[in-house]
Amino acid sequence: MSNKILVLTVDRDDDLGRKTGIKGPVIGREAALNAATKLGLADPEDSDFNAMFEAIRVYEEVKKTNKTEVAILTGDNDVGLKSDSIVADQLKKVLKSFKADGVFLVTDGAEDDHTIPIIQSQIPIVSVKRLVVKQAEQLESAYFKIKDFLEESIKDPKIARTVFGIPAIILLLLGIFGAEGGRIVIFLLGAYLLIKGFKLESIFTGSYNELKTSFTRRRLGFFVYMVAIIIGLLSVYRGYTYALNWLPTSIFHVVAGFFSSAIYFLWIAATVGWFGRLLTHTHKHTKGTLVAGPLFGFAISLVVFSATEIILKPAYNIFNFILVVIVGFILIGIAVYLEKYTGQKKHKEKKAKESKKTKRKK
Repeated sequence: MSNKILVLTVDRDDDLGRKTGIKGPVIGREAALNAATKLGLADPEDSDFNAMFEAIRVYEEVKKTNKTEVAILTGDNDVGLKSDSIVADQLKKVLKSFKADGVFLVTDGAEDDHTIPIIQSQIPIVSVKRLVVKQAEQLESAYFKIKDFLEESIKDPKIARTVFGIPAIILLLLGIFGAEGGRIVIFLLGAYLLIKGFKLESIFTGSYNELKTSFTRRRLGFFVYMVAIIIGLLSVYRGYTYALNWLPTSIFHVVAGFFSSAIYFLWIAATVGWFGRLLTHTHKHTKGTLVAGPLFGFAISLVVFSATEIILKPAYNIFNFILVVIVGFILIGIAVYLEKYTGQKKHKEKKAKESKKTKRKK
């Protein structure tokens, strides 16, 4: 090791000058300690003052065995050619006052490392000490934010379902179905984004609460709901397998193939679910709604099935479709009449009962 060692640190963007007014170069232990202290008081978050204190510590170690001096070089806020030229000029001044044989360089990051070629052009670098600050403010803050977020997520069921529930379902599907599970995951993510995008959460939340209420209060209604869900899933599977036959054609044929095979089974599932709702909420429905709901659904199913036939079977007679649409209107008209008639009848009966009670009280 050389007898004369210059312990050097570089503030390339001149934080020291901008924040404390101290101009470089800073030469000597007392001057360096004063500069580091002022910068630390001016901006405790600045990592440059840590490098300055480290340079002083290294100076204390090296001077035990070598003739040593410590210095701080400052550049300019305009980092690049201008700042590096200033650093080079300041280094020349330092080497004039202390004719060192080598440099022990202390840096606090990659930016100050850019000055290494400048220093080496004037004097050999004996060693480089890169200072790593143990607790960077951004990293520490991010750590605690993530930690607090995870703790809150576990406590809040709504957030937990999104943060933990959805990734858990994805991992389970991928684990069970492998590569095929990827398609299921994409479908579920698409469905989730669709629900969020069109604000359909209330519909699904209401369905979930309805299912939960029926399980705890009306077990028969819950059983009917489960039957409806199973039929619905089977109808989707039936439509999916049939739609695969139309993949070589076009997207319209695929969609038409799905509904052509599944629409009536979906209607059956919806009808069973409708009866389950009637069992759970008997007081909210009239006799007309018992028939009106399924009749309305059947009318839609007829029209949808007839529309799929036009797409899948070019020879299908368009007049048949028109006839189906007319039948659909008739069925919907009957459904609306039944619902309205029985509703009015129930309202009259309710008024009659109320009037009787009023007369009795008088």
